[in-house]
Amino acid sequence: MRLRHCGKRFFFGLFIAAGFCPLWSQPEDTDPAAFIGVTLGELITRLGVPDSVYAVRGLEEWQDDVVFVYKDKDFYIFKDKVWQLGLKSFSGVGLGTKRDAISLVLGEGVDTYETYTLFALTGHSLPLMLRFNVDKRGLVSAIYLYRSDF
Repeated sequence: MRLRHCGKRFFFGLFIAAGFCPLWSQPEDTDPAAFIGVTLGELITRLGVPDSVYAVRGLEEWQDDVVFVYKDKDFYIFKDKVWQLGLKSFSGVGLGTKRDAISLVLGEGVDTYETYTLFALTGHSLPLMLRFNVDKRGLVSAIYLYRSDF
């Protein structure tokens, strides 16, 4: 974890003690799965105000999301919790990567379908799934990490 910049170093401890600064933010290389399930308040405390916000309409009304956009992640929020992230890369697989590289990087457990590839993440308190959308050229066009029980 790293401290957010709160002004002059001389007064740094005073700002934190007085509560004038969000206390901690996660390093950018932190496991993105750690954000799944965090509340809206926790997200803003950790990352600050988003760069932008937009809505996503689902097929059903209960599937509507609000999306908070930060530098390298989009946080999909239902009610007051993050349930999905849109990523630019995960474990070395980024947007524009050839589909074949997904299996090479992630290993066994990759399920390939016509327009996407799925991979279940293990070792977390919530059931998590990675989805790599693939375009007609066979390149990764979107990466999502989400609660698979949602």
